[in-house]
Amino acid sequence: MNELTTIAPSEPRPVDNYRMSTDAAGICRDIVVATASTIQGRKFVSVEGWQAIAIAHGCAAGARDVERVDGGVRAIGEVRRMTDGQIIATAEGFVGEDEPTWFGGQSRGKTLPKRNDYAIRAMAQTRAISRACRSAFAHVVVMMKANLSTTPAEEVPAGGFDNEPHNPQTGEVIEATVSSGPAPRTVLDGPHTSKTALKAAVQKIDGKLRNHAVSVQAVNAIWKEEQPTIKQALRDWPELIEGDPNVPEMEGLKALAARRRTELTPTDASPLYRQLIDSLNECDSTDKLNEFWDRDAARFGELDGEESRAFEAQFNERFAAYSVGKTPLVPAQ
Repeated sequence: MNELTTIAPSEPRPVDNYRMSTDAAGICRDIVVATASTIQGRKFVSVEGWQAIAIAHGCAAGARDVERVDGGVRAIGEVRRMTDGQIIATAEGFVGEDEPTWFGGQSRGKTLPKRNDYAIRAMAQTRAISRACRSAFAHVVVMMKANLSTTPAEEVPAGGFDNEPHNPQTGEVIEATVSSGPAPRTVLDGPHTSKTALKAAVQKIDGKLRNHAVSVQAVNAIWKEEQPTIKQALRDWPELIEGDPNVPEMEGLKALAARRRTELTPTDASPLYRQLIDSLNECDSTDKLNEFWDRDAARFGELDGEESRAFEAQFNERFAAYSVGKTPLVPAQ
């Protein structure tokens, strides 16, 4: 004969647990929503929110056994009932060496430094606590009806999961808003209407400076001619011009132009070369340049081969600029 299984009076019934969760959802909803992190338009529950949910259930969440393991740092999170210390959920928190935010490396075009060990260990514990709470109370987050993701906020990269519908590491589904089409392209105000076109234009200038500038004057002429693009880049994407200190290989157009000027200026220039350059800079028209040439042609021949070629190139660049009604951007060097 079958017998009904009775529930001891001291053990909460399933319906009581459900009512407790419903009450908890209402009690701590405000703090969970207020402390949630918004990433790529989605809201993720933070550790403070998870701990609030645990407290509302008469539980405390903590972490233990923080250790260095292959591939990163691991901690164990647990949720205990306050009344009897019974563990009701455990989970692992992990910070991997493949995370540039914590262990350093390349991330979204920047080189990030390694964080201090204490910070990495602390994050492993934080993730462990959030993960343990999620395993016990994810349903409470759903009950709040606040459009919150149950993926712990501490596990979400700063830039999100690159628009993936799930976390490829844990397999968890991340709530997403259905889109009716691709996101609208940002239209820039300038000669180049998109960042793609702007970057291509700056790269073209980069090629001119590297491959076609044969003198300081040529560098200056290119810089002046390309001012519309340079000014737009300074406004819309300054790293293209100023460089990025976090990415050594991203030199920036300004640094490249300065380097090319240095490379094209004769090293250890003689006093005669400097004197002739000073005289050249005093010429403000083709007539003045012709007078300068007629007067000092004999001195030009005293320059050595490298200085002679450099001076002649700058003289010709200056003469060409004045011939078409332009003024050189900066003095010759």
